[in-house]
Amino acid sequence: MQETTGPLNFLENSNQNGFGFLVVTVLFYLFVFFLIQFFQHKKRFYLLYSLYALINGVGLLKYIDGVFFSNYFDTAVGKSFVTWSHYPSQLFGTMLFTYFILEIMQIKKEYPKAVKIINYYFLILSVIYLSLWGIFLINRGSFMIDYFHAFVFIPVGYLVFFWVLYMVFKQKADIKWYILAGMVVLATTYFIIFFYSFQNLRANNQTLYIFYIGILIESLLFALAIGLEQKVVYKEKAIVQEKYIKQLEENHTIKESINRTLSEELNQTRFEMEDITAEAQRERTEKLTMKFENKFSQLRLDAIRSQMSPHFIFNALNSIKSYFIENNRDKAIFYLTKFSKLIRGILESSRKEHISLAEELDILEMYVEIESDRFKNDIEFSIVIDKSITTEKVMVPALFLQPFVENAIWHGLSTKQGKKILSLHIERDKAPQTIKIKIQDNGVGRKVTQERNAENPFKKESLGLILVRDRLDLFSKKFGMTYQYAIQDLVNATTKKPTGTLVLIQLPETVVT
Repeated sequence: MQETTGPLNFLENSNQNGFGFLVVTVLFYLFVFFLIQFFQHKKRFYLLYSLYALINGVGLLKYIDGVFFSNYFDTAVGKSFVTWSHYPSQLFGTMLFTYFILEIMQIKKEYPKAVKIINYYFLILSVIYLSLWGIFLINRGSFMIDYFHAFVFIPVGYLVFFWVLYMVFKQKADIKWYILAGMVVLATTYFIIFFYSFQNLRANNQTLYIFYIGILIESLLFALAIGLEQKVVYKEKAIVQEKYIKQLEENHTIKESINRTLSEELNQTRFEMEDITAEAQRERTEKLTMKFENKFSQLRLDAIRSQMSPHFIFNALNSIKSYFIENNRDKAIFYLTKFSKLIRGILESSRKEHISLAEELDILEMYVEIESDRFKNDIEFSIVIDKSITTEKVMVPALFLQPFVENAIWHGLSTKQGKKILSLHIERDKAPQTIKIKIQDNGVGRKVTQERNAENPFKKESLGLILVRDRLDLFSKKFGMTYQYAIQDLVNATTKKPTGTLVLIQLPETVVT
């Protein structure tokens, strides 16, 4: 009888004519390529798919004839390797395939409970499966792992497979169609091979081409899905970078606006001071001095508020840059938004003499949140307010709390090792219609800071605290009420070592009705 020729005969001889070797070569190429992608991008689905391709490629090596490694599997060592690796490759191939799908489709975000169940399933399955495999290695006559594989591993594996297929179908990502197509192709391949076995047409080396075709198509579809996912990531990264550039341009515009405002206020103040000098001939010396101090102090206050610590802005922008380097786009956008809000709040408040206590605390919380993020969220910050105080109605000097908090962070907490705590308590004072504000930190204390500053002749007293002191003196004289603060060193009663700093601020309860 003449031997049958044609496409079917070519496929049935895949192990001899090079088609099978082509599939194995593709799988090993995918292993190397996506392993490199993993080391470059640090995304787990690259590693999972790389190892999945490796296991499939190694599993198919023993069927290939006529190549340099064919004789190895005819040796005792080669046969032992096939026997030893057969069952673990089935288990780990299934696990890698499943977790690759879960990871690239981000199933855990939508179905956290389902992923948790799958994790428990594979944990229990691995313990039982590997235990039976160990028994098989000790006693080659044991068939327990074959029964478990046929009646538990495969049926339950199909249930998990179709469950994952359903969850992938419910996702909205564009890559789901490639993933679904690859999963369907793989399921169809296994069904056809099962059909051959069921019809007593034993799935042997001649029918192995079915698996070759299925795994080749599936690999192509999954590779396309990964490529599309990379494209989406690059687009998102480009969008984030564009937003970052726009935000920087907006911040630059805000800075120019602040500078223009400062210049106008300086000119206006100069003219007002000239008028005050001319008025000195008609007014008493005390009144003239008061106005002069008022204008001069206000000018110094406006200058420092408008600048808002160039060191802080520089460090904040460096922190934003580091998030982009780390490809943490969500954190970078969140940080940019907070930073922009803080700058806007400062710009709006710098024009006012008084603002509400609620506005002051909002600006302060944004400032501490940004500074804490620069210290890797090591600062535990809390605000406690007496329930009888309505912060929206109480008026306070604009931006007077920030220098105290900045001083606590930079001089007290920045060099402290371990837990960093900063708290702010707002309560009524014993004196009537008076509010007391306590700012406490567990930093290194003023003594350590002074010793450190003594070694640096360029270190001087904090400009922010000097301005706050001048401002509070000005408010006390102007309104005839008490605005003052005091700083206390906290020490351990037993060891006499510093345990932090406490700032006590006293100011009148000015209420807007």
